[in-house]
Amino acid sequence: MNSVSKTFTMLLVILLLSSLLVLTVTPVNVQAVSKPSVPQIVSIKVLGTFHDVPPSTTIAIDQFTGKEITITTPGYREDNRRIEITIKNQPFTHAGNSRLYYGVQVKGPFGGDNDWGHLSLSGSETGYIMQWDSGNTVLTAYVGYDPGVQLYVRVQAVVGYWFRLPVEHIVVEVESDWSKVQTVTMPGGTSSTPSQTTLPTNPTVSPDNNQTQYPEQTQPPSFVFHQTFLLWLGALLFAGVAIAVVVMFTKKHLKTPNYNNPATTNNYTAYLFQIP
Repeated sequence: MNSVSKTFTMLLVILLLSSLLVLTVTPVNVQAVSKPSVPQIVSIKVLGTFHDVPPSTTIAIDQFTGKEITITTPGYREDNRRIEITIKNQPFTHAGNSRLYYGVQVKGPFGGDNDWGHLSLSGSETGYIMQWDSGNTVLTAYVGYDPGVQLYVRVQAVVGYWFRLPVEHIVVEVESDWSKVQTVTMPGGTSSTPSQTTLPTNPTVSPDNNQTQYPEQTQPPSFVFHQTFLLWLGALLFAGVAIAVVVMFTKKHLKTPNYNNPATTNNYTAYLFQIP
């Protein structure tokens, strides 16, 4: 083996040892993220009131013609009702930049499985709220449904990390099963008494109530790896294969002639002294 082949072989060995070093010395990039438990809803309330402002008319003078004109202001609804969901916090150990978040979905009682929509939570542009440091996490969203309307609500816990581009969002790494569906009835506008949910009763017409709920200790663990580690591992493997191909090619085409073989020596001499 010539010096070029030896050099490439040494590079291949060093590269393979470096890949092992990445696996053993930098565990930050390979920390497994455990699947979070199903969120435990403590309470759901609808707070605040609303009232309808009727349309109104005013008489004014047109500044250009001097004639009386009637200005009609359409009616509108002043609504400050908000849904407040209190969730019991669950144990969570940070893995790198990963955090535990909660998201909420809602739909009407006559909606199907594809009609669930994410609730826009107050104070969040990502649709998720990070778990608080206190015993409970409170999710709040303003709602504008008509009085008496029933709303189906379910909550999910996800583990992920915040990312800005192209817009602010949460990169979800692993997610829990959805909580049991709860029913909220929208209150009227004449009372400020909070509307309570039907905890722990669930609506009977929703197919989501048939999902199996597992105790926390029986949930099978789910693991994922950080994207940075996977990118590095893929790059190392690709580089290792490329170097191996170069080494094989070099060994095949850069062999020195065997001067002990007369045929090889004559061919090599004829090549050196070939007259154009």
